[in-house]
Amino acid sequence: MEKDDREPTEHAKINHFAIRCFRDTGDLDYVAARVLMKSHLSGPFLWSASQAVEKYLKCILILHRINTKDISHNLTKALGRIRELLPFRIELEEGEQKLFNHLAQWNGDRYLLTSFTIDSFELLQLDSLVWKLRQYCVPLNKRHYSEEPSDDVLRERVREVEDIIKGKSRIRGQLKGAVLESILLKKDHASHDALTWQNMFYSRTERKTTRYRSWSYAVNAPLFLQPELGDKICKWMKIHDTALDAARELAVRRAAKKRSVR
Repeated sequence: MEKDDREPTEHAKINHFAIRCFRDTGDLDYVAARVLMKSHLSGPFLWSASQAVEKYLKCILILHRINTKDISHNLTKALGRIRELLPFRIELEEGEQKLFNHLAQWNGDRYLLTSFTIDSFELLQLDSLVWKLRQYCVPLNKRHYSEEPSDDVLRERVREVEDIIKGKSRIRGQLKGAVLESILLKKDHASHDALTWQNMFYSRTERKTTRYRSWSYAVNAPLFLQPELGDKICKWMKIHDTALDAARELAVRRAAKKRSVR
């Protein structure tokens, strides 16, 4: 929140709350995701990346006073609500959309209930997606925290954001005083290297290219290997309906295949 003699309004305080609780914590999840990808820790990467995206989306919604209580970890619902209820659209490029879809389909699966594959280039897609979402994680309907929200100001500032995105100006797209930018300014910060490593969007100079080592990782979940255990295991732990239904269908197909072979 800017230093100023004017007393912050309640509206400004709520905005500050949203930024601290969602954008700032999302920034930390994003840095953690980069560390995890560099260490080839694929499942934890997906979790931290999805947490970051979820928090940025919720920050945008709360800044515009849209309810997020029923969203939980549903990224598709969060982005859909933005597109449905706010007077602007956040358009994702192909790579950003692929990463978003992967995180949404992974569905916060911390317990390896579903199989997954991950490729190293998804870090590049995450960098781009995070940079874009953060452009909207500011109070766009005012110029100064003490002002009242204005639809006219909102339209003006959304156009400015869209111009920044179209121009791909990474430096111009940095948010003054935000967590990532504070890390970026301090070369001796413990997280500085983690943020800037192979990052085209958050670096001290504007990069046009970056080098990275290509790799991929795939793992089969226990429910894929033994789907018949789904209804038994769910007695002792929560298995989301999508994974449980998929396991049941797979168990039926495999049983039918065994019968046909006999």
